[in-house]
Amino acid sequence: MTESNATIEARLLVNALKPKYPLEVTWLANQILDKPVILDEQDFPMNICAMILDKPIYTSVHICVNLNRPHTSRRFGVIHELAHLYLGHKGNISFIEEEEDPVLHTEADDFSTEMLTPKHSILMLAHRYHEPMVLIHKILRGYDVSLEMTCRRILELEIFNGTFTCFNENDTFFSYSTHGFELNTENINYIPKINKGCLITRKETIHGVPVNCYIKRFISGNFLIALVEESPKPFIEKRPIFILRA
Repeated sequence: MTESNATIEARLLVNALKPKYPLEVTWLANQILDKPVILDEQDFPMNICAMILDKPIYTSVHICVNLNRPHTSRRFGVIHELAHLYLGHKGNISFIEEEEDPVLHTEADDFSTEMLTPKHSILMLAHRYHEPMVLIHKILRGYDVSLEMTCRRILELEIFNGTFTCFNENDTFFSYSTHGFELNTENINYIPKINKGCLITRKETIHGVPVNCYIKRFISGNFLIALVEESPKPFIEKRPIFILRA
């Protein structure tokens, strides 16, 4: 997996600051900006997550977040805006998501993802917790990020081959898959429904690849399904070995 420069910059910052997790976003802002930071909640439209107000004449930096967004979305949005400053972005940077330069937007998202869920930390968790639902729970609890971001991050880091889909009887909220594991509406309709807790069954993908099927029902009535290959690919990074010679 090729990593962006923004991801690498965030990893270097994590290594330098050694933050505690869940990451405190105001603390991070104070570490990387040269002014005090004030966090404000504002009643913005839903297409605005966060914005930073700063000028040379200001004595402090105001970070405004949308109180209508979920808590985890606000956290991601704050670091997204900080990323623009830290990475020295110039040009079409907009607090309205649809109007922002897509390249700069992706770089800021990459930075936010690595800051909130550092690659090495998530891989260490995956080494301890091999079942996807358990790993998801540990990430949600330990890093204070959304369910959607957690599922996307697990597949992005190639911890499992498979798919994660969140849905209810009427809608599909998100679906992330590695190649060959995509779910369609017809597949979802055949998934057994449960009243509570987590169900583990045995299924096969349409290509005949053996998978374990994990289904979790939330209090909201939504379901999360994880279809993961029985023998997931190794996810522990291989690091170079240096031999010291006299």
